[in-house]
Amino acid sequence: MDATELIRDTYDKVAPTYDRDENDSVLVRRLHWFLYERLTWNAVAAVLPEGRNLRILDAGGGSGTFAALFAERGHHVTVLDLSPGMLEQARARFGERGLLARGAFEVGSILSLPFADGAFDLVFCEGDPVSYCTSQYREAIAELCRVAAPGAYVVLGVDNRAAFFVGALRSANKAEAMSILLTGRGTCPYGLPTHAFTIRELEEAVDAAGADVVEIFGKPVLLGEMLEAFEAAHGPGVDLWEAREELLALQERLVHEGYASMGGHLQVMARRR
Repeated sequence: MDATELIRDTYDKVAPTYDRDENDSVLVRRLHWFLYERLTWNAVAAVLPEGRNLRILDAGGGSGTFAALFAERGHHVTVLDLSPGMLEQARARFGERGLLARGAFEVGSILSLPFADGAFDLVFCEGDPVSYCTSQYREAIAELCRVAAPGAYVVLGVDNRAAFFVGALRSANKAEAMSILLTGRGTCPYGLPTHAFTIRELEEAVDAAGADVVEIFGKPVLLGEMLEAFEAAHGPGVDLWEAREELLALQERLVHEGYASMGGHLQVMARRR
């Protein structure tokens, strides 16, 4: 089984239960995904034009979490994913919200996008799709930039090498930590191989693909440490979930103030030349 088939089959299996429950009993995990998704969306929403409906590609769009947000704003979204099972979830999400007229759903790979040059007004690729391309991530980024119209935003979410390195150190796996530091190779929570990026790698790959980096930020940044500091400042009885909007505001400050390398993931905001 090649890497593409492994990724497809893994996500087909988890598709029915993939969407995260906002009532997750593990508070830190629930806060992490709340902050991750809001930080991602807020940065993109800030660059969406008023009064103009865009052609948007959500590449590796999975169950359509972000695609539905674009569609709710009136944009037409093509959701592309390797996994037919995940696309079924995305289609169901659009159907439940009355958005099917604003969506298209295609099985495909970001390494070979079945679209013309400049076909989209915004290209969005969040999570691990680019990281799953390991040794071919440059080709994936080039493809994503190719299908963006001149001047269009290309938004990429990828694994952060610094976070993978520190995570391995904290788990006392020093040999794995050194390998990650030198090669960037790690694994996602499903055990699939990924490439974790340095900021310079991203800048070079985006530039070579014909786009200019506007910003690279981390998400979330120093979450565990921030929660400890927040509790110390407010007392042990503070309800962190009730304070999530305040925590989001703190994260919004941190992620855009030079702490990108401390984020769990990196988000690239770039524009096609």
